[in-house]
Amino acid sequence: MTRDQKIYRLAYWIASCIIGVLLLSGYHKLLHPTDFALAVYRYHLLPDFLVNLAALYFPWLEIACAIGLLVVPRFRVAALWIALVLLMAFTTGIAINLLRGTAFSCGCFSTSPLAQPMTWLSVARNVGLILLAALALTANKKGMESKSQPLKPG
Repeated sequence: MTRDQKIYRLAYWIASCIIGVLLLSGYHKLLHPTDFALAVYRYHLLPDFLVNLAALYFPWLEIACAIGLLVVPRFRVAALWIALVLLMAFTTGIAINLLRGTAFSCGCFSTSPLAQPMTWLSVARNVGLILLAALALTANKKGMESKSQPLKPG
């Protein structure tokens, strides 16, 4: 297996993990929009008039990113960048609220009041996903660079 094939496989498996996270997270939020709106409100990071808009559009954005990664090759880099920005925003929101001393369900995979409250483990999980997305972007860039360079004689 060549180096380029290894890089492509790495990016593929990382993107597959991110697709699963985005689909699962977005799907659950779509099923329970009012509960997710309450979760967004509890963060106290957005003005009240933006809470419902964020609660309505974030799940669709997550699912659109997953579909872009899964189905539309020309949108994969853009979808990875959007996923990276979303993950960084969500992680920042969780960390801010943990520093404030508030603990409630982050709304990532469950909006139930009985769901486990966010912890620093939630931040660590998201940082891991951020690193995976950045690694996939780097692998994709390296794969593109090697394709654009002329072949060198043996």
